[in-house]
Amino acid sequence: MPTINLSESYRTLLVDTRGPNSGDTLELQLPTHRLEVLACVSSSRDLLEQVRQHRPELLILSVDFLDAATLSQLVKVNDTEALPVIVFATRHAPEILSIVLTAEITSYIVGEVIADHVAIIPDMAVAQFARLQNLRKELQQTTAKLAERKLIERAKGFIMKQKKLSEEQAYAQMRKSAMDQGKSMADLSKRIISVFEMSD
Repeated sequence: MPTINLSESYRTLLVDTRGPNSGDTLELQLPTHRLEVLACVSSSRDLLEQVRQHRPELLILSVDFLDAATLSQLVKVNDTEALPVIVFATRHAPEILSIVLTAEITSYIVGEVIADHVAIIPDMAVAQFARLQNLRKELQQTTAKLAERKLIERAKGFIMKQKKLSEEQAYAQMRKSAMDQGKSMADLSKRIISVFEMSD
């Protein structure tokens, strides 16, 4: 698995919807030597735009609970500007758990924030996010390889049927054609399939 690079300081966008009268704002409890707070906003509205504006490496939310509007914003962020997300919530609503998973929140902490624990949470979140991104990349590569293999097998079948060749002969001919034309086997296979489908 690729090495996960942790930083001495993370560029952070902080969203604290509990307000300054909540008693102890999260910003005061954060390890400021580890986080470079780019901005601290009091609303999760237009969260995607805030992420695009500030380009943080880490997104931290402090909320009473995750409401539908905030979760919708987090899903949008995950879809287009994916980054590690930490949510500190005062209470949890079990009915929104499936949406929490859809939003791919990296760390979801409910209840009292313990100052001694806050310092390690950013590293844990970044490491977890990197691990998930690596797994997603590996899955995409595997899926792409399987799709290419299916294309090649289908094209090979057409060649075998038309030219009365064995599987090995058809594959060797396709490989030579791909090299001669400077194409990948997948691209050549798409062309072969297209030609045969048009002739049917």
